[in-house]
Amino acid sequence: MIAENIREEVAGTDVAESLLRGLDERVAPTTHISLFHILTAASIVASIALFLRGRKMEAIFVGLWPPTFQALKAAAKGRS
Repeated sequence: MIAENIREEVAGTDVAESLLRGLDERVAPTTHISLFHILTAASIVASIALFLRGRKMEAIFVGLWPPTFQALKAAAKGRS
């Protein structure tokens, strides 16, 4: 009960989530694609480009970003 109340209070004041949700809501009507999907696609393209230029470690690092963007999308949608 107490943990649930704290969780609701934190969810209502989470600045990062509300900022990301607001950005996504502004971008989606213009592009018809979620901001998080754009970031996911861009990081995949950047990872491939880095790999093809021989910068394999950087490509792996950037290639790990898409799941994070999708998790952020799920978190932002989950509390809206």
